[in-house]
Amino acid sequence: MIGRWFRKIITPNKNVDFPKNTEEKKIIELIDFLWKEIDIPSNAINLKTKISYFKELSFTHKIDSLTEIYLLLEEHLIEKNIIQRYSKQQLRTKVLDSYGELRKYTNFKLIFQPLKEQELTICKIFLSEVLKKASELIGSFNDSEILQIKQYLTTQHDGLVTNLVSERKKLLNYSLLIFSKIKDSLGENVIANIYLLIYQKHFQSYHLLDSFTATLNVIPEEILSKDLINFPSKQQMLKMLKKQLHNLQDINDQLSKEIIERKKIEEELKHSEHLKANILETAMDGIILVNSQGIVLNWNRQAETILEVKRKETIGRSIYSLVPYKLRQELKSSIYNYIHTGDDLLINRRVETSVQRKDKTTVHIELTIIAIKIKDDYLFNAFFRDITNKKTIDNEIREAKVSAEKSAKAKSVFLSNMSHEIRTPLNVILGLTSIIKKGQFEDPESDKKNLEGIQFSAENLLVLINDILDFSKIEAGKLTLHKTDFNIHELITNLSRGFSIKAEEKGLTYTTNIDSKLPKFIIGDQFRLNQILTNLLGNAIKFTHKGEVSINVYTKEEEKDTCTINFAVEDTGVGIPEDKLKNIFRSFYQVHKPGKNKIEGTGLGLSISKQLIELQNGYLNVKSEPGKGSVFEFSITYKKSKLSTYIKNQKSKNQKISNFSHLSGLNVLVVEDNKMNQFFIKQLFSNWNIAADIADHGKIALKKLENNTYDLILMDMHMPVMDGPETTINIRKSSNPKINQIPIIACSADVFPESKKAAIESGMNFYLTKPISEKALEEIIISLQSPSPLLQKKALSPNTTISTISTRTFCDFSSLEQTFDNDPDIIKSILNIFLEESTKDYKTLQKAIKDKDLLTSQSMAHKLKSSFKTLGLNREAEILKEIEHSSENITSQDKNSLLIKKLDSDFPLIIQEIKTLLTERNS
Repeated sequence: MIGRWFRKIITPNKNVDFPKNTEEKKIIELIDFLWKEIDIPSNAINLKTKISYFKELSFTHKIDSLTEIYLLLEEHLIEKNIIQRYSKQQLRTKVLDSYGELRKYTNFKLIFQPLKEQELTICKIFLSEVLKKASELIGSFNDSEILQIKQYLTTQHDGLVTNLVSERKKLLNYSLLIFSKIKDSLGENVIANIYLLIYQKHFQSYHLLDSFTATLNVIPEEILSKDLINFPSKQQMLKMLKKQLHNLQDINDQLSKEIIERKKIEEELKHSEHLKANILETAMDGIILVNSQGIVLNWNRQAETILEVKRKETIGRSIYSLVPYKLRQELKSSIYNYIHTGDDLLINRRVETSVQRKDKTTVHIELTIIAIKIKDDYLFNAFFRDITNKKTIDNEIREAKVSAEKSAKAKSVFLSNMSHEIRTPLNVILGLTSIIKKGQFEDPESDKKNLEGIQFSAENLLVLINDILDFSKIEAGKLTLHKTDFNIHELITNLSRGFSIKAEEKGLTYTTNIDSKLPKFIIGDQFRLNQILTNLLGNAIKFTHKGEVSINVYTKEEEKDTCTINFAVEDTGVGIPEDKLKNIFRSFYQVHKPGKNKIEGTGLGLSISKQLIELQNGYLNVKSEPGKGSVFEFSITYKKSKLSTYIKNQKSKNQKISNFSHLSGLNVLVVEDNKMNQFFIKQLFSNWNIAADIADHGKIALKKLENNTYDLILMDMHMPVMDGPETTINIRKSSNPKINQIPIIACSADVFPESKKAAIESGMNFYLTKPISEKALEEIIISLQSPSPLLQKKALSPNTTISTISTRTFCDFSSLEQTFDNDPDIIKSILNIFLEESTKDYKTLQKAIKDKDLLTSQSMAHKLKSSFKTLGLNREAEILKEIEHSSENITSQDKNSLLIKKLDSDFPLIIQEIKTLLTERNS
C-alpha cells in the first residue's frame, strides 16, 4: 500500500489545462524579451536550453515555472551581462511597465513585492503547496482548523506589513498545526517526505529570491532536528547567504540613511518647536492657549507678568477659575456660541476689558481670542496686552481737556478784564501827552505832575505786560532759573526801602525783620526771589487799608553747604474768605470781582509767584481771615556762596571801592582778538595792580602758557586761528598741573544758553557777558583768592544796574565812565582804538556782506558787537548780533543786506559823535 502511495506522489498529474493563447503568448514574449537583452548569448548556453524546454511545457506548467525561468534570466542580466548590465530595480521596473498584467499570477507577483511582503507570500505559497499535496493523499479536509488555515493562506493581503514578526509567528504556528494533523493521519515519515518534496520544488523556483530563506522559518523544528530534509549544499547556501548579506547591507545602508534623515527631521522639528516656544515666550503680548473645556494648555512669560500668575499655577487648570466672574461668564458663553454657531462677538475680534489680580489691583487689557479648528474639537488662543498706562493717559487727557476748557474760559474772562486794565493806563498816557503837547510849558509844576502821571501809568502797564510774559513762559515750560552769588541782606533791604515808601503813603506801618544768623551771600536766582517778594508785598500793601505790613526772613534749616530760608509776608488787610483760599493761586483769578470797589490787577501775580517757588522746590502757604489779614509764607533751599564776605564801606548806593590792594600781584593771561577789548581789560587790571599779558588767539596763548605762569585766564569765545573752547580743551589736556588747573573765565557778547553750554563743556569755570562788568569780574577774582576756591564749573550772569552818567544821541558812556572812575586818559584811549579798529572792521563787514562771504560776515559782526556794547551802542549791537546769527544760514544773505543798511546811516554819525567828544575832552 505504501508503495502505491509513494508512486502516486511521484507520478505527475496527468490532468492538463488547455492553454489560454493570449496569456501564454505574453509569457513567451516576456521570456524572449529577456533573452534578447543578453548581450553575449554564447555565455548562456545552459540558459538557452532551459528556455527551449520551458517553451515546450503546457500553459499550466509554464505558469508554475515562470518564476524560476524569470529569476535565472534576471540573474544573468544583472550579474553576467558585459555590455549592458541592469540593476535589479531597473529591470523589474521595465518588466512591470510592459508585462504588468502577468502579476495576476501569485508566484510571479511576489517577485515585485517589497521584501517583508515577499517573505510572507513565499511562506504562504510553501504551506499552500504542502496542504495541496497532503489533500491528494488524504482527500478533502473537513477539519475546521485546517480549513481556517487554508482560507488565510489563499487570502490576498494588499498593503504594507506592519508587524513582520507577528505574521511569521502565526505562519509557523499554522505549519506546526498542519504537521501535527497530517502526522496523525499519515505518519511522521509521510509528512516529512511531503515537506521535503515541496521544499525541493520551492527551492528550484525561488532560491534566487532574497526572501527564500524565510521558508525555513515555517518548517517545524521536529523535521529540521532529524535531518529529514536535504538542505541545499554548502555552496548553494553560501551563495544564498552572500546574496542575502548583500541585500541586508543595502537595506542597512538605506535604513542608516533613513535614520540619519529622520534624526535630521527630528532635530529640525525640535529646533522648530524650540523656536516657536521662544517666540511665544518672548512675545510682548500675553498668550494663553485653552481647549474647548477652558483647560489651560499654554501660558507664556508675558501672561505671567501682566496677570501676576505663574505658569505652573495655571497649566491643566480651568481658565474660568482664574478670571473674575463677569469675564468668566462672557468667556463661557462666547466659547459655547462659537463651537455651536461658528461666530461670537468676543471670538476673532479685538476688545478691551479688565482683570483683577490676586492683590486686588485692576489691570486693563486689550484682548483678542482666536479660534483654531483641530479634528473634531477647537482650541482658543488668547492674545492680550497691558493697556493700563494707555487708559491712565486717556483719562489724564480727558481731564486735561476739561481743565483746558476751564482755563480757556478763565482766559476769556481775563482778556475781558485786561482790555479794561490796559486801556486805563493807556488812556491816561495818551490824555496827559495830548495836554502837554497843547501846552506852552509855562507852568513847570503842572507839567511835572503830568509827566509823573504818565510815568506812573507806564509803570503800571509794564507790570501788566511783565506778568503776562512771565505767565506765558511758565505755561510753556521755558522759564529757566539763573543761579548766581548774591547778597540776600542787600536784596531785602533794597526791596523794603521802596515798599516802605508806598506803605507810608497809605498810612501803614512797614517793618523788616532779618535773622542775624542768615548768611550774607547765597547762590540762587535773585531776580525771581525779588519778583516773588515784590508780588507778595505789593498785594499786602494793596489790600491793607490800615495797620501794618511786615516781611520776616530767617534761617529755617542749615547744612554744611546749604541753608533753607523762610520768607513770611504778613498784613492786617481785608483778608480772604475761606471758600476762596483754594482758588487764589489759579491763573487769572481775582478774589474781588470788577465793580464799584474793584482793585486793579491781572489775577496772575499769585499764580506766577507760586509756580516760581515750586520751580525752586519750595511751597507757598497762606493763612487768612477776613477783616484780620493774611500771612503768605514760603521756604526755599539755597546753596551757600563761597564768595569772601569782605566788608564794603559804601557811602552811597553807587559808591565805588577805592582800595584794590587785595587784588594786586596777580598775573592774568587775556586771550582776546579785539584791540578795543584788549585795551579795556588791560586798563581795568592796571587800576587793580594786576599784570595782564595779551594773546590775539588761542595758538599764541598756548605758547605763552609754556613759558609763563598765570593765576587766571580771560578767554574770548570767538577768535581767528583757534577759538576759546578749542584753546580751553587743549589747556585741560595738558599734563602740567600748573597749566591744566588754571581757572578760565569765558568772555563773550553771546547771551544764548548754547554759548554758555559750550564754554562749560570745554572746561571753562566762569562765564561773563560783554561788556564785562567790573563788579562781576572782581567778585570772581575774590572768590578764587578765598581759602575754598570755586573749582566747580559755573556760569555767572550778574545783574548790574548802573545809573546813567552821560546821555548822548547814540553812545552811552555811563558804564565806561563808571568802570574807569571817569579817567579821561583811559576813556580817550578806548575811543581812539574804537575809531581806528572798528572803522576798519566795519568796512570789512560791509565788503563781506556785499560779496556774500558768510564766514567773514559772522566773525566781523561778532567782533564789532562787543566793541559797540562797550560804548553803550546797544541797538546797533543787537543788529550786529542778528547779522552774526543770520550768517549761519546761506538763505539769509538778503537779510544781511537789509540789516547792514540800518547801520550804514548811523555809523558815520556814531564816528562823528565820538570825534566830537574827543575834541571836547582835548579842549
